Amino acid sequence: MRDINGSDGTNAPISFAKKLGNDSSYIESSWQRCKDKYKIAPQCAIELYALTEKEIEEKREPLDPLLSDSHGIIERIRRVAQQSGYSVLIGNAEGVTVKAFTDSDHGAALHSKGIRQGTLWQEAIVGTNGMGTCLEEKQPITVDASEHYGKNLQCFSCSAAPLIGADGAVIGALDMSTFASGNRLGQALALNFVTETANEIEALIFRDAYSNQHIINLAGPVHTNTALVAFNDSGTIVAATTPALMELNCRHRYDLVGKNVEDAFQISWSELFQSSPLNHRFQLNGTNFHLHMALHLPQAKRLQITPRRPLTAKPKSPATFPAQSIATQSDEHQPLFEAAGEDHALIQQAKRCIRIVDRGVMTLIQGETGTGKEVWAKALHDSSARKDNPFIAVNCAAIPETLIESELFGYGAGTFTGGLKSGKKGKIEASNGGTLFLDEIGDMPAELQARLLRVLAEKEIIPLGEVEPVPLDINVICATHRNLEHYVSQGDFREDLYYRISVFKVALPALRERQDKSHLTRKVLDQLRLELAESDTIGLSAEAEQALLNYSWPGNIRQLKNVLHCAACMREGQEIDLTDLPEEVLNPSLENFTTVTLPVPQNSRNGVTSPSPQKQQLIAALENNRWNVTRAAKALGVSRSTLHRKIKTHGLLLDPQES
Repeated sequence: MRDINGSDGTNAPISFAKKLGNDSSYIESSWQRCKDKYKIAPQCAIELYALTEKEIEEKREPLDPLLSDSHGIIERIRRVAQQSGYSVLIGNAEGVTVKAFTDSDHGAALHSKGIRQGTLWQEAIVGTNGMGTCLEEKQPITVDASEHYGKNLQCFSCSAAPLIGADGAVIGALDMSTFASGNRLGQALALNFVTETANEIEALIFRDAYSNQHIINLAGPVHTNTALVAFNDSGTIVAATTPALMELNCRHRYDLVGKNVEDAFQISWSELFQSSPLNHRFQLNGTNFHLHMALHLPQAKRLQITPRRPLTAKPKSPATFPAQSIATQSDEHQPLFEAAGEDHALIQQAKRCIRIVDRGVMTLIQGETGTGKEVWAKALHDSSARKDNPFIAVNCAAIPETLIESELFGYGAGTFTGGLKSGKKGKIEASNGGTLFLDEIGDMPAELQARLLRVLAEKEIIPLGEVEPVPLDINVICATHRNLEHYVSQGDFREDLYYRISVFKVALPALRERQDKSHLTRKVLDQLRLELAESDTIGLSAEAEQALLNYSWPGNIRQLKNVLHCAACMREGQEIDLTDLPEEVLNPSLENFTTVTLPVPQNSRNGVTSPSPQKQQLIAALENNRWNVTRAAKALGVSRSTLHRKIKTHGLLLDPQES
């Protein structure tokens, strides 16, 4: 495809968007940034940077839950790309390709030129390109042929759309790339498809994040199941997806978020909560709208009005489930009983929890990874008088040790070079009036344990770089899959902090131990039906259900959701069959997950066999890093996969959290 220069005689190209009659300003803006801000010479060959496998794993790890949850959506775009000669790239917010699908006819050739996993596409490094400029502009874009700033990249035609998190922040980008051929219609279709896919992923994230709020689905001429608006029990709009803002012509989130739902949509409470969707006309910010509106109730209230749908034709005995139905519980504490499901032990835990709600008793939730500790914490919050105030969740294991102090405590203006000029409110202060959920509290660095203890004791916080304390009114819930008592005995966790946070303990059983697996399966399938916007029930054959019941579920409820999501996408009819389930479920012997046990030297007659020096080094690294594989691998200077092999070679058992 020949280069087409601008009419002003500069080297800036006429953009693909302008040729189609669309907005083209982002290409011109990007070229201007490359020249003036990044000081990249125009029309030069750009060197592409490739990350090591270890670096790719570290960059991908924060996105792993999203990649797993959206597997069915991503699989669909991968198949389209495969059949159309495209490669699919998924990048993080820094522009690093953390996942790539290059199995089309052009995949190998594209791979050899840099369209592959591990390539860095940050605009400041490689100039104008699909993924990097998409992240910079925060909007779907196409960069075609000579629109690329680097001469060696002008053989590509790339369409990319940002991946948006529940809070509206850009967390990555989705890109479809091929060789430029002048096929304008094909690239326009690619841009449309990648944008729709990114919108579906945003909607998936949104539904999960706001599952305990009321969600309105706004079906208009452009968006059908991705334009979502969430509001709380008080009627305040708390969040909206990007397609919803576009559908309502809102340039900024605050044009909608924070308004009362009745005022914003000019609708009464009774109309909004009628059983059937409605076609509604209203005016917002001076513009008239006519949209199809459907309301989805919070998870905690859905079972009260939605009849259960059987998964199979096989009847269930009434004796299978506890006699006390969750629907009989009071509305005030419904979230706890919804989280308990129909497992008798968890229903008893819910009854215990009711007694300490709003009593100022700190709670420690214990259970294997994937058992729903955050869900239970959110249920405690939603059952309390604080339910309309913030619920802030912090994973202490996911935040780098160099950042966790500023993330939790915040910092004042001018505290850090490169920090926000106005300072930043920390997670603890952000939860003021509501609930702070500290997940994986066992991974909190020792020096921060002392600061947290002081915050809990004095009920005030002093942000970094500040001198004036900020008074706090928060409920703190902690969770861990670790044995904190063992950590205390080893001196790795403060004893005084442990006794303060563990006044009331809640033990969540593993999925394999629960008596309501059939109920949970039904619940997950009902959620999937809403997420996939399917009108009919997702069925499950008797054989498939039995296979699910027989499986040990090492990844617990999180794994169950991912398996059913994938199976629902793979099924050909209305029913999930045995062949739709993944291999590890059908052949459990392929997986062998167990809990961590510290290696014990083997006695040999009257002596003891000592481990090899390499094994001793491995054990020391794991213990020093609290059996966190990512941190231990970094300390040893090896990749996670290499460390996994060493663990297996030396007979050490792997913690499911780290696998």
